[in-house]
Amino acid sequence: MVSEPILRRTALFEAHRALGAKIVPFGGFEMPVQYAGILAEHDAVRKRAGLFDLSHMAQFELRGERVGAWADTLTVNNVESMKPLQARYNIFCNASGGAHDDVIFYRLPDRWLLVVNAGNADKMWEHINAHRGMDVSLRSYHGKRALIAIQGPRSVEILQRFVVDLELAPMKYYTCAEATIGGFKGVIARTGYTGEDGFELFVEGDVATPLWDAILAAGRPHGLEPAGLGARDVLRLEAGMPLYGHEMTEEIGPIQGGQGWAVKLSKPAFLGRDALEGQQRDAALPRIAGLVLEGRVPARAGYRVFHDGVDVGEIRSGSLGPSLGKNIATALVPPAAATLGARLSVEVRGTRHDATVVELPFYKRPKV
Repeated sequence: MVSEPILRRTALFEAHRALGAKIVPFGGFEMPVQYAGILAEHDAVRKRAGLFDLSHMAQFELRGERVGAWADTLTVNNVESMKPLQARYNIFCNASGGAHDDVIFYRLPDRWLLVVNAGNADKMWEHINAHRGMDVSLRSYHGKRALIAIQGPRSVEILQRFVVDLELAPMKYYTCAEATIGGFKGVIARTGYTGEDGFELFVEGDVATPLWDAILAAGRPHGLEPAGLGARDVLRLEAGMPLYGHEMTEEIGPIQGGQGWAVKLSKPAFLGRDALEGQQRDAALPRIAGLVLEGRVPARAGYRVFHDGVDVGEIRSGSLGPSLGKNIATALVPPAAATLGARLSVEVRGTRHDATVVELPFYKRPKV
């Protein structure tokens, strides 16, 4: 008899339970999927602000003079060229061009921070250690440090009162800084996974709950709400951001997944480079496409997709897109079926529903 894996809890678990969150297993942790409801939390993030616990994500600290050069041999995007206080999206690929994981590197004055997906934490820790250079030191803080995100158009207004040694408004997207947050030392990054403006706060686990409680209390009058994984998934799908295990897997890499912009083939050598270069030239390679479905029935991962009556692929992610008022999805299909405007159909419980290929992302936040 196989025993169920023991789930871990983030430093904020009791705070979620006190707020009445619905808790589900995710990435090896007990995590809040929703509080007031996915649609209400989505609305808060798009119009005001939402507060997320992302402490299940793995945080690895990298030190050494050659961290950037070493990381460049394992990733598709440039690392060594990053300037201090920059953040950069990146992907670790395998030799076949599939993705081990998509990650973010943060370059701080004296160290680097690497954040990987919770479900890939063990795999990625083994991977980077197996390829570690002699002059690179690695340390995992997975489950020890906390990560809190505040996302939405009122994020600056709400968070600034907790940060007295850093002006948030001038910070550029994908930058980071060390700061004191609510009296606690940490790192602030202007990054996120929702398509909205916002920040991610890296702090020690033992200060996560008082910081979370203080931000939530101060932000409530401005419309801040706690938000769970359910809203986060809908928000990221609307924003056209990939979710590992769906738009990206060990078999689906950045060329197929729509992250070709991050692949820098100008780098002399990195793991998976030859395979990715071949994929760029492959005109028949299936690609991720965005779909808008007609009617009220949402598509779900695994549903079959048809083009001219022929089964050509499957749905990778699907949901109601509240910002559009329509059901949206991503699908892995051949190039002919991925053409903008192509008419497809999705089979839902034996019935085929019409869908149209549209440009990703489905949603872009209004420019202020």
